[in-house]
Amino acid sequence: KAVVAHFIDARWVKRAPSVVVTRNFDKGEKDRDAVLMTELPDESVERWISKRTVRLVDEVTGQNFAYYESLRLPMLLLFVNKTVDNSAILKLYKQAAKDYQGQISFVSIDGVLFASRKLALGLVDDVLPAMAMNTLDGALYPYPTHQRIDLQGVSSFARDFLGGRLKASHPTASAAEVKAAEDDAASKGAEGLVEVTRATFDSQVMDATHDVVVLFYSAPAKATQDMWPYWKKTVERFRLLGADTLRVARYDVSRNQLPESIELESIPGIIIFPAKDKEPPYKMYHGKAKVRPIMYWVQQMASVPIEFPNDTPHLDAEQREAYIVQIAERDERVGLKRATEKAERIARLSKEAGVHAAGENEAKAGGGHTEL
Repeated sequence: KAVVAHFIDARWVKRAPSVVVTRNFDKGEKDRDAVLMTELPDESVERWISKRTVRLVDEVTGQNFAYYESLRLPMLLLFVNKTVDNSAILKLYKQAAKDYQGQISFVSIDGVLFASRKLALGLVDDVLPAMAMNTLDGALYPYPTHQRIDLQGVSSFARDFLGGRLKASHPTASAAEVKAAEDDAASKGAEGLVEVTRATFDSQVMDATHDVVVLFYSAPAKATQDMWPYWKKTVERFRLLGADTLRVARYDVSRNQLPESIELESIPGIIIFPAKDKEPPYKMYHGKAKVRPIMYWVQQMASVPIEFPNDTPHLDAEQREAYIVQIAERDERVGLKRATEKAERIARLSKEAGVHAAGENEAKAGGGHTEL
């Protein structure tokens, strides 16, 4: 009784029997949780303790991610750029976390190193810091990147999530959205482009009868808009060349959750899934964002041979004719320039040789006089 009275006086517990967890992870900072045994939630004491023996805010890495998943708690991930000072945002993040201990795991994560994870959670632009929920059911809850991350924003986001007031982003685009995207692409010259969603990924991309090359993009992103003319031309050229065993597709990461096996280095990104090799690691394109090198890369990676009629598969007959004329004119200009430079160089050397010969003759003539 004396021991219990001591801890009640010290405000560790209100009454007995209780379980107390004290945390002392950070220098000079201590905090604790207590629960009356008779009011313990519908879980074991061991599980209740395990949820509370983690830091209020810790950095998630490849080594401890599995542990956080084992807690079976939703994770609020704060993606940061580790090359800059994040002390201010981590301080407010920790302050917000105190109200949700044992309900949500608050963690930070390297937003550059784990860019693919950031994309998978619905954060599709390059803004850092950024924040999103990592949920048990895979639903997407990205914190709006146009909103400032402050104490009120973090607290409200966590509270609304627990209260069921946050509206999850759909993990896959609807059939209506797919049709609208394909019709829009066709109207702009990309007839035959396949708009892949999370729901159709396995049937459209993992189809062993086709080589499938996919542009992973974010519709609102400027980088995607800059890439679109080249991808549209790629779609058009492969269709006109009759590459029936090749499926050219795109996947909007702003409307669809990424499959777990896909890790992207950046958006937009191009991956080919050959008909006879659908297993990771997947083959990602790292060349120039131009039609011709993309087409040659696809030809090289495809399981089913693709024949090109000439060395300019990205050009139609009229464009190739103009290209040949352009090359001939360029070669003629280069040849003329080189001939002119050669003639000028010969003339210069001849002039230098003439001056040198004149100097020698003058020297010889001067040597015949006798000084008196």
